[in-house]
Amino acid sequence: MNTIFDHFQVTPYTFLYVSRGEVYGNVIVDSVDAEGVFKLRNGQVTVNNQESVQSDATLHVKPSESFASVNMVGQGIRKDGLTYEIVGQTGGFNFDTNELEHYRLTLQRSDLVEEES
Repeated sequence: MNTIFDHFQVTPYTFLYVSRGEVYGNVIVDSVDAEGVFKLRNGQVTVNNQESVQSDATLHVKPSESFASVNMVGQGIRKDGLTYEIVGQTGGFNFDTNELEHYRLTLQRSDLVEEES
């Protein structure tokens, strides 16, 4: 059965583990290279039926990725030299097979700081 990864172009990105609220800002402490479906956006998204956030992009992530087992909200993505904060996460289920086929991440541009060695 086909998934979103079969119908749209899959491109490389880097998942960023972020330590939040450090002295120098939100600091990237680790990273993992992966591939997914990235789409630039421009608009508002409502979170929890209450809060509206800017959505600069979305990313469809394979559930088999090593980082997909954690809550990805608050972590980061690097794509084409730009960094994004993950502000939303939903699961994409195939209701015919009852299988999780992808995670859809809502991304907002953010300046993340590289950890100093």
